[in-house]
Amino acid sequence: METGILKQIDLKTRFAQYFFVAVERQADQLKIWSTQAFKPLMLTVNMHDLQVHQEHAEAALANKKYEFNDNTGGLISQLATWQQAMTY
Repeated sequence: METGILKQIDLKTRFAQYFFVAVERQADQLKIWSTQAFKPLMLTVNMHDLQVHQEHAEAALANKKYEFNDNTGGLISQLATWQQAMTY
């Protein structure tokens, strides 16, 4: 399990929210949940829907876009490792 900051963007209104989240890989899915009780979020992302780049990772589901932009704690590096493991 890794932790990091998730940016959620509503693609209709362009409204953005930030969440402190925990991320856990389960087979070919990522389970993402907010660690803040006052700001609930629970999300499941298919690893194939996740685009991991050197400095950020992103996925779009329904009318929302989700971005991880901070690799300070190593979350983006871990996402890249998990995604590479899917290709073998």
